[in-house]
Amino acid sequence: MAENKGRKRLLFVDDEASIRLTLPPILEKAGFEVHVAESVADALFEINSFQFDALVTDLNIGEEGDGFLVASGMRHIQPACSVFILTGYPAFETALQAIHSQVDDYLVKPVEIDSLIGALKARVEKPAAKLEAKRIAVLLKENRAEIEATILTGIKREAKASANSFEDIAGFLSGFLNAVIDFMDQRSDKPKVEALRSAAQYGQWRSRGGASAAIIAKDFRIVEEAAYQLIQKNLTVTDLLPLISDLKRLGAGLNMLMEQSLQGFVATAPKGAPV
Repeated sequence: MAENKGRKRLLFVDDEASIRLTLPPILEKAGFEVHVAESVADALFEINSFQFDALVTDLNIGEEGDGFLVASGMRHIQPACSVFILTGYPAFETALQAIHSQVDDYLVKPVEIDSLIGALKARVEKPAAKLEAKRIAVLLKENRAEIEATILTGIKREAKASANSFEDIAGFLSGFLNAVIDFMDQRSDKPKVEALRSAAQYGQWRSRGGASAAIIAKDFRIVEEAAYQLIQKNLTVTDLLPLISDLKRLGAGLNMLMEQSLQGFVATAPKGAPV
């Protein structure tokens, strides 16, 4: 092991046996201490067992896009590690650029060896500053004003006849989004009691203004779409590892508030009123 002292440690991940046999020795000769993995499970074991300076992973390991799982795992566990993706599909360029905070660079197969070694050495010897990946709740908090403006635009676009003003409706809905952000932060089973009560009052208020239950459901869909639009626009700074669970929790919180609003609507709506 003494001969590896001072070498930069690199994890190479590829499911093709021929590439695992040929490329790692070249990288070793170029001065790297190379660990090799052939699957996502093997790669994650290595990431949890050793500290790495660089990761080079194929985009498709067994299944299409598995390289993103390895890249996200490395970025989450070892954020200072430089991450490279190898792909035989240049059409993936757009997707790769969309998660550029998770990937430092990508190279198209068949890779030019000197270019790969040059890129690796440039990164590990002078690492680029990394953007801090953000959880969805943090992203929503930091962009409340933008989301509120999007919600108001959505309400005006629907323009359904109602005695309630657009600004008042948007104000209520923005408050519900804030309640869901708190719900995501606190990891509780449901939004706070006052938020649920406010949602029920919203349903009653919308009913008195002449809205239908379908319109109330659409109000909440406008909130959801505004949040998703912001998230999609900011994928480059989003923590991808918990993304699915965060999105599920966002949807669950909005659904619970919408249910309370609909219950409030039903309790207030006169018999025979349109739903």
